[in-house]
Amino acid sequence: MSGTLHTVFFSPTSSSKKIARAVAWPLSQALGKELCEHDLTFPQGRNKSLHCTSDDIFLFAFPVYAGRVPRLLNSFLAQLSGGGARAVVLAVYGNRHYDDALLEAVDTIQEHHCDVVSAGALVAEHSLTPKVGTGRPDNQDLKNAEEFAHHAAQAALSGHAGPVTVPGKRPYKDLPPAMDIRPKTSDACTQCLLCVSQCPMQIISEDNPAVVGQGCIRCCACVKACPEQAKFFDQEPVLKIIGMLEEKCRDRREPEFYTV
Repeated sequence: MSGTLHTVFFSPTSSSKKIARAVAWPLSQALGKELCEHDLTFPQGRNKSLHCTSDDIFLFAFPVYAGRVPRLLNSFLAQLSGGGARAVVLAVYGNRHYDDALLEAVDTIQEHHCDVVSAGALVAEHSLTPKVGTGRPDNQDLKNAEEFAHHAAQAALSGHAGPVTVPGKRPYKDLPPAMDIRPKTSDACTQCLLCVSQCPMQIISEDNPAVVGQGCIRCCACVKACPEQAKFFDQEPVLKIIGMLEEKCRDRREPEFYTV
C-alpha cells in the first residue's frame, strides 16, 4: 500500500462524518491507500496540523454554514500542507443550498498545494429543524456517495490536473453578522452532561449545563444529544430561519458530484 487517505471532517451532529466514511472506505480500497481519520469536531482536533505528500489523498467533509465553510475551520485549513496530494471535497448541507461553500473549500484547499480532482454536495437533515432533510443522509444518499467514490478514484488516477469546476461565485457571499445566540435549557434537564460532551465549542458548563458561554455556533449538537429534549432555541432570529426553511426547503434535493 502506497500513501494514506486522510479523511478529515468537522461533524457536530455526525452527518458529515457519516458521509465522509461512506466515501472514504471504497475510495481507499480503489486506490490502495491506508485510511487515517482526522476529526475536527472538537478543539483538540482542530489545533493539530496536517502534512500530506504527493502519494496521499486528502478527503475533506464539512457542514455548510450560511452558504460558506464554517469559520472555525479557517485556522486548521491555514496550516494545511498539501504536498501535492490529490483531494476530494464534500460539502454537506441542510436541503436549502450550499451557495459558495463548495467553491470556497476547493479554492482554499487548492491554495494549500492539494490538487482537488473531485467534489460533491450532499444533503443532511437540517440542524435547526428535523422537518427539512428529514432522516438524511439516507440509504440512497450513502449508496450515491459510494458510487461517487469510484468516480473520484478514477479522477485521482487519471493524471488530469485540478481544480475541479464546481458551482459558486467569487467573491463568496457575505457572512451574516455574528449573533450571540445560545441554547436555552428547560427544567426537564437531568444534568446528564451529554450536551457538555457533544458541544464542539466546549462552552457548556459541567457544573451547570444550563450555563452556556459565548461562542455558540448553533450547530444544535446539544439539542440533538439531549435525551430529555431540554435544550432548545426559541429566539426570534432562529425561529424566522426555521419558518423559512420549513416553508421553502422541504422538497427533496439530490446529491451533486463533480470530477475533473
